[in-house]
Amino acid sequence: MDLQARFNAIVARHHWWDDGERIVIAVSTGVDSMVLLHLVEHLTRKRPEIIVAYVDHQLREQSRQESRYIRAYCRDHQLQLQETAWPIEQHPKSGVEAAARAFRYDWFNQLLRKYQANVLLTAHHGDDLAETVLMKWVRGGQLNALSGIQESRQFRGATMVRPLLSFSKQELYDFAVAADIRWFEDQTNQELQVERNRIRHQVVPVLKQENPHMLDHVLEYSIQIQETLNVVRKLTAPIVDQAVTVTDFSQPTIDLNVLSRYSQSVVRVVLQSILEDRLHFKDVSQKQLDMLYRLATNPARPQGQLYLEGGWRVVRSYQQLTIVQEDKIFAEKSKIKPDFMVILDRWYSIDETLKIGVFRDDQPFLTDRVYHFDLADSDFPLRVRPANANDQIALTNGGHQRVNRVLINAKIPSIKRNQTSVLVTASGTVLSVLGVKATFYRSVAETTHTYFLVERHVDQ
Repeated sequence: MDLQARFNAIVARHHWWDDGERIVIAVSTGVDSMVLLHLVEHLTRKRPEIIVAYVDHQLREQSRQESRYIRAYCRDHQLQLQETAWPIEQHPKSGVEAAARAFRYDWFNQLLRKYQANVLLTAHHGDDLAETVLMKWVRGGQLNALSGIQESRQFRGATMVRPLLSFSKQELYDFAVAADIRWFEDQTNQELQVERNRIRHQVVPVLKQENPHMLDHVLEYSIQIQETLNVVRKLTAPIVDQAVTVTDFSQPTIDLNVLSRYSQSVVRVVLQSILEDRLHFKDVSQKQLDMLYRLATNPARPQGQLYLEGGWRVVRSYQQLTIVQEDKIFAEKSKIKPDFMVILDRWYSIDETLKIGVFRDDQPFLTDRVYHFDLADSDFPLRVRPANANDQIALTNGGHQRVNRVLINAKIPSIKRNQTSVLVTASGTVLSVLGVKATFYRSVAETTHTYFLVERHVDQ
């Protein structure tokens, strides 16, 4: 079976697009993409409406000639061409390849939206897959990295399809020559200072000599890994749903009591799934996953934190693990803390979850927490203010305890402690750590009256 017939069979076997459906094909004028364009043009079934997407990266003098060629090709073949150029002033001094790729795929996304297309085709082939797998293997990481390039995956609301993964680079060359397809070679692909080029020219050829079917085996392994990981994720998804809740600022909070029911392997998969599927981390390293697992499961360290890439921080507070971003932590810490004089018989909102009031009468607050204090006139005005490091609260045995210790004993997460407010008398005596604990207080004055602190917790 020749290459065109094999390609036709692959497209017929899948349901990537329907006959006459509009699709976008990424074309660079290299042999891979020119062969892909030719193959799609000559489909016998499921022939789509083609939008050719071409980017002149302005990195080589030859690109002008390539631009002229693709224009002529599309004109002669009556194809819709959409082209753009990457402005030279946007070229970075380093990381050019990654920046070029980002520009290119942003452009493809614009075209998908403009033409209301749901499929983007790229010309990645079997050698690309092998090179990617080998690079990921050398660098290290998680098992899913070894799945390499997927034949199809989601791309910004559309589907990216790589229909050439079962073909080798040499097969594409041979087909282009036989079909008289013109293409351009990018000479930078020969530069050995680039890691991929070293893998391509120095490693892959040796492996092919060992086994001519090496590319087929890499593709088979890739598919097996993808299918296995998909099954694992599906089976552990109910555990993720049970363990994870979303708090303020869309921060996931993990209930470690749920994870404690499962084996180490399951917990690691769940944590990785949260990072990659919920927070969209890329290439989570084994080292990061090990550190996260130890933070989540170490009974000797009920509180701690771990910094991850991208400004993320993992905070453990007893049996909760919260994953937050630094800018959101800053926003939380920057909230205006309550500081006001308390007027009797009036409700006040301390935060989104707590209201308090000091009342003269013992009203029937059936669902509220009520504390009473014997106060003299000299204890007024009462004030609510932020807690500070020197604050102490009186205990029933006559001793005192620092407010910070009260919060620790109550297992208040460290990230929330700076938001704690206290109710104090005119002289600064702490009557209550609001929402946590109240003191035993009786004025030494001869004339006192009983007042009632009422705390009402509001469901969010």
